Amino acid sequence: MKKHVVLIICLIILFVIFIFFYLRKVNYELEYEIDDFKIIEKYDKDKSSYYFTITYDNQVFELASLEDYTNKRKLIENINITENEDNICLDFETNVIPLYSICAGDQGLYTANIDNQADFTTTDSYENININKLDDKTYLLWNYHDFIYLNNNTQEKLTLFSKDIYNLSLIYDFDNYLIVPDYEQNYLFNKIFVIDTNRAKIDTIELRFDVYFDSYFLGNDAKDVYIYDLRENQEFYIDLNKEEIYTTKNQILVNGEWESISNQTFQNERPVFTKIEPIEINLKDNHLYMQIPDGETEVLLTNREVSELVKVDGLNIYYISGDVLYKYNPFDGETALIKYSEWNFNHQNMVFIFD
Repeated sequence: MKKHVVLIICLIILFVIFIFFYLRKVNYELEYEIDDFKIIEKYDKDKSSYYFTITYDNQVFELASLEDYTNKRKLIENINITENEDNICLDFETNVIPLYSICAGDQGLYTANIDNQADFTTTDSYENININKLDDKTYLLWNYHDFIYLNNNTQEKLTLFSKDIYNLSLIYDFDNYLIVPDYEQNYLFNKIFVIDTNRAKIDTIELRFDVYFDSYFLGNDAKDVYIYDLRENQEFYIDLNKEEIYTTKNQILVNGEWESISNQTFQNERPVFTKIEPIEINLKDNHLYMQIPDGETEVLLTNREVSELVKVDGLNIYYISGDVLYKYNPFDGETALIKYSEWNFNHQNMVFIFD
């Protein structure tokens, strides 16, 4: 009887070990060919992303997938080509993970739905803001004296100040929090407002140190938010749990590691916390581009002129063009979400988006 129990336990242990090694994420890179296409397929477990480099007729195509890891390999099964004058578009037949279509032309690489620009349709309005069908995010829109809180369940005003504030140059958002200094103070502030977007509530934190508005936020480590005072050459962090501010030595987080920074570097280069990102989204010359890490090419996402890149959430990119906030995804294309006439004149730090 004991032998049977030992055998069963050994089999269970072996099965658990097998499942662990079978399902665990591993970095890999492999090359294979499909007809005239040369494919490099990579998985980066630190970025939790797949990357593909495809060479066809001396043209290099680069694209990413942020889908969940699979132990399968050679994920592209077939590639269909559409050629039109100087443009070539690739459409992928895959197993397990989907891939968006990508094209190459005189302007370089671009996504296949680049010209599918969305029209805005008003389905609702609140406080002079026109609203189309929203996704599952929560939106905070600044109207110079209130934040307009919008999602699929709630529309309300969150009032911070008694006078109009036209430029929220010092402001910081992370997770479900938005941090705003007291702009009714002059030059220095010793009070901040913390908006909890899960509760649509404003908390006030009194600071025991004065901080100049001539400062900038560096980033956060959990619920510790770091700020550098350029006037005083002093770094602080605000502990949101303890609702207290502390001085600290000059340092920033770079991909999870603390690095010491000189005052001169803070003054001249304005470094901020960085973390590993699966893709890069860049706004250049009023156009949006996507690039994979260490990629050689940029992919144009839309022909629409963009004034402000608001948020990148995986492959969902939110941006303002004219007076409309759009959401773009290379699979679904563009969606028009919110229209506010003030964005024609002022679009910086006017929209914040939260899960």
